[in-house]
Amino acid sequence: MKLRLTIVAILGMVLLTIFHRTSAQDKKKKDVIPHGQATMPGPALTPQEALKKMQVPPGFRVELVASEPDIVNPVAMTFDERGRIWITESLEYPKKAAGPGRDRVKVLESTKGDGKFDKVTTVIEGLNIPSGIAIGHGGVWVANAPDILFYPFEDFANLKLAKPQTVVTGFGRTDTHELPNSLTWGPDGWLYGLNGVFNHSHVKHKGKEYKFTCALFRIHPKTKDFEIFCEGTSNPWGLAINENGDFFVSACVIDHLWHLVETGYYHRQGGPYPPYTWKIGSIVKHKHQKAAYCGLVWFDSDAYPPEYREKLYMGNIHGGAINCDMLEKDGSTYFARPALSPTVPGPNRPGPKHPGTAAGVGEGSNFLVANDAWFMPVSQKVGPDGCLYILDWYDRYHCYQDANRDPAGIDRLKGRLYRVVYGEYKPAGTIDLTKENGEKLIGRLDSNNVFIRETAQRMLTERLAAGKTGEKEFEATFASIAQLAKNDKAPQRARLHAFWTVISNDMYGFPQDSSSNIRAWTVRAVAQHGHEASAATIAALSKDPSRDVQLQVAITARKLKGVDPLPILLDVLTHCGNDKLIPHVVWQNLHPLLEKDGERFLTLAAKADLAKSPGLAKVLPRAIDRILGNASGDPAAVVAFLDKVTAHEKAHATAKLCMAALTVKIQNGEIAGKQLESIKKAMQPKLALMVPHEKKHPLADDAAILGAVLRDKASMSAADVIYVCGMDDSLRLRAFEALIAARADNLVARVEEALVHKDRFNVAMRANVLQLAARIDQDRLAEPILNEYARLEPELQPKAIELLTQRPAWAKALFKEIAAKKINKDVINVNQARRLLATKDKELAQLIEKHWGIPRDGRNPEREKIVGQMKELYTKTPGDPAKGVAIFKKVCAQCHKMHGDGVDVGPDITANGRSDFDQLLSNIFDPSLVIGSGYQSVTVNTKKGQVINGLIVEDNAQRVVLKVQGGELKTIARQDVEEQFTSKLSMMPEDLERQLQPQEIVDLLAFLSYDRPPSDPKARKIPGTPR
Repeated sequence: MKLRLTIVAILGMVLLTIFHRTSAQDKKKKDVIPHGQATMPGPALTPQEALKKMQVPPGFRVELVASEPDIVNPVAMTFDERGRIWITESLEYPKKAAGPGRDRVKVLESTKGDGKFDKVTTVIEGLNIPSGIAIGHGGVWVANAPDILFYPFEDFANLKLAKPQTVVTGFGRTDTHELPNSLTWGPDGWLYGLNGVFNHSHVKHKGKEYKFTCALFRIHPKTKDFEIFCEGTSNPWGLAINENGDFFVSACVIDHLWHLVETGYYHRQGGPYPPYTWKIGSIVKHKHQKAAYCGLVWFDSDAYPPEYREKLYMGNIHGGAINCDMLEKDGSTYFARPALSPTVPGPNRPGPKHPGTAAGVGEGSNFLVANDAWFMPVSQKVGPDGCLYILDWYDRYHCYQDANRDPAGIDRLKGRLYRVVYGEYKPAGTIDLTKENGEKLIGRLDSNNVFIRETAQRMLTERLAAGKTGEKEFEATFASIAQLAKNDKAPQRARLHAFWTVISNDMYGFPQDSSSNIRAWTVRAVAQHGHEASAATIAALSKDPSRDVQLQVAITARKLKGVDPLPILLDVLTHCGNDKLIPHVVWQNLHPLLEKDGERFLTLAAKADLAKSPGLAKVLPRAIDRILGNASGDPAAVVAFLDKVTAHEKAHATAKLCMAALTVKIQNGEIAGKQLESIKKAMQPKLALMVPHEKKHPLADDAAILGAVLRDKASMSAADVIYVCGMDDSLRLRAFEALIAARADNLVARVEEALVHKDRFNVAMRANVLQLAARIDQDRLAEPILNEYARLEPELQPKAIELLTQRPAWAKALFKEIAAKKINKDVINVNQARRLLATKDKELAQLIEKHWGIPRDGRNPEREKIVGQMKELYTKTPGDPAKGVAIFKKVCAQCHKMHGDGVDVGPDITANGRSDFDQLLSNIFDPSLVIGSGYQSVTVNTKKGQVINGLIVEDNAQRVVLKVQGGELKTIARQDVEEQFTSKLSMMPEDLERQLQPQEIVDLLAFLSYDRPPSDPKARKIPGTPR
């Protein structure tokens, strides 16, 4: 009995110990502050409690439409023509595996038309993260990666659906918070959707293949054709279309708002660009509270006062808010600024020149502030009643990092739908547009409610597509729509919707219309439907005074049948003035033509008035780069063009740009052999007339630099004078770069002079000299750098080490200094050691092993302990954030921006990677724990003995372009690549603690742990920062 009691007691103690340990582990897991949140989120609020905490501008209020258990984990929504709300739910998120799941689609219905959605019906089950939904053309469209599914209606009124059809397949699930989303009907009748930057997709459809990540795609509802409309941005989740039919998306991490046009290629958060891409930027300069956006809607409804209409409303997940921006036309594109005035002063307040047009709430341009960390506005729509509806996922975890870390911690039992009402709510009543005839729907094209207008247009498009010539209803409806579309005295919005209905059904537009919108959309229609007879008329619109029309002509030129696109694109460039967008779009459509037609393009371009064609001037250097990059490219055309532009005084600005493009191409080694000799023979006599400085030619400096890379002695002497005595540092650096390419005899001496003579070479200049010196293939370069190393400024010493670890001979000299205890071994980081070992130099490998150690091939699991040690160090040691700024500039700013300072090689850490102190520590001291695919380091060993690593920007048959530490783009001609491989480790070294003193680490963390610059009186510590 005693033995039994003893065993029971021991078992009890064991169980009690396990229970306490498990409880402690659970508590530890729950104590992790989720990404993007300032504190632990606390318990969930009831829908009624959540409502009470919400703030909206005066006169508005928030109403609850639906909540759990009727809807849970809602992801996407749409309204149908009966006013019902279709909502997708996901219990499976963040599951990566494809196949059947537990997710579903529900329909909410207000049976009495009083705005109370009292009926909920589950209509689709077995889905797996359904991330987008749209109603139209006889069924329901659902994004359910890898598929876009179509469920035909058997009985629309009673919600009876047939078995699904797979319309398109091949979307990835590599990142399940970047799945295909935001299914939206475009004005042209196509169904549009978005995909994210880390969700690698490979669609094979109708004999074509599409490999893409971040993109806007479209599907034709009748033919089921699939197309990529444009590419770029980050994780876009929210697509809106304004009154002109232009497209806008909200994006995460990078800038939050983008105007997207067909064939455009936009800045991307990560990953390589296609060859010769000229990326397009965002349309904002301001930022809202945080950088995680979900949902975007163009709001236009008379249910709200005029000052809140014709604005873009977007969900700010980390900010717990609905932000609001307004658009201003800027040539063929737009510029967006905050639309609402903040009630709390702060850095996001609109400037005095651009005050908000209406009252907001809180700090910034906020239409709604939830004051609840669980609030997750994933979708926003305008309803039949004209109110803004907001779908709320409602969960403590906003980010995929938390969902992947703790999938069991996701709250899968909550979800809310709200609407924001102004004044006395007026329900839409019992609405059923399916019962309205054509004339009544046409009348709704001028509705004050954008939902009604767009839905009426879609239904008219469907009816015309299904109708037959000769049928009375069809003929009458078509005649009325066509009449409205042609009526230039009709309201513009009604005309446009009628016109879009017409062109959606393969019908021709009006190229001579008085409305530039109609003319622009006519160009799109001709291209889309292949009206060959109208191609010449469209081509003539390249000279149209409207930038919008010119833009569409640029997009359309290559699609027109029976028309030569080259002169059309050139015409657009010569007429577009200083438009910000058009040259980019022309380039995307022009550069594929230059593969075979480059000489003719330059011949035509030489006839243009370059002084009055800034758009053409911007494109010409790129054209020269592209033409010379052709495998069979004849440099004679480029030389002939340069001969013409250098001879005309008014074209000298363009000549400078083109000469610089040729110079860069030669010094990167992309032009060699017979091609280089041909250029040298043709150019040297012409350059000789410009280079002498007795009577300085306006192009003398540029000619000297170009002549230097061609190894012309007189030019090299002139370039050396520019470098030593010039007043313009950027020109001096170009001259030095040319001398390096020419393999000048005095390069080592010139580097030494730059390091010693600080009166003539400021810090920035010397930093650039050290970067460029990596191309000097001379072993003795290491000596002067090592001699001056101790006297270099702190911010230059890492650059010197970065240089010395790019060639084995220099690294050996460095390790001799380390062996002699003159330089600390810890100045070399683990990535530099790995890079040197990649050279496979046996002597160097022995030196590394003896004096530094052997770096791991993969991530060091012991880094987690270092993270803990650094946290303890920070807790026990006071830090000075002001001193931390200097440390940041020394070790971090070479690859990261923060508060506008630094270089954007890696992510901007102002709003990324610092959601709490633990995440900050992990990203600094264990950087390889999680690496986005766009941030994997690539190493290139060149045939000239240099080893370079950085982030891949471009990788093709002609060249490899890497963005390296310091932000420099290094171009390596493909013929010079000995070996190239991608690392599974972060480009950021994981041994920062070896390079800094403990106090420097603490000072750096003190700076990085503030959400704003420490000098800002509103600066606060990021969540979880130890006191």
